[in-house]
Amino acid sequence: MPALRTGRDVALAQDWGEDYCRAVYRAEFGAGRNIGDQTVIAEILIGLGQDANAALQLSQSDEIKSRLRAETEEARKLGIFGAPSFVASDGELFWGNDRLEAALAWAKR
Repeated sequence: MPALRTGRDVALAQDWGEDYCRAVYRAEFGAGRNIGDQTVIAEILIGLGQDANAALQLSQSDEIKSRLRAETEEARKLGIFGAPSFVASDGELFWGNDRLEAALAWAKR
């Protein structure tokens, strides 16, 4: 899923990153689409009003790839091993879409 992960880094470096993340989660967990498919990611980008070719090309840049490696290492240190993962301020880790409600309840305590 390199296009997905590096695409996220491109989006988060700009003002449409949160919209991109929500759209990807809706595609995967809501619509059951294969977000590992570059065509699906391109469709998401176009749906967000972005130039899919430019964003996908930028996602392959050394800067974005370096950022991805650093974020992956940070996630590994936190014990994150899948998506979606949620880490509460006290370090409690919740993994999986079915754990979202439990993560929110934990965070409210």
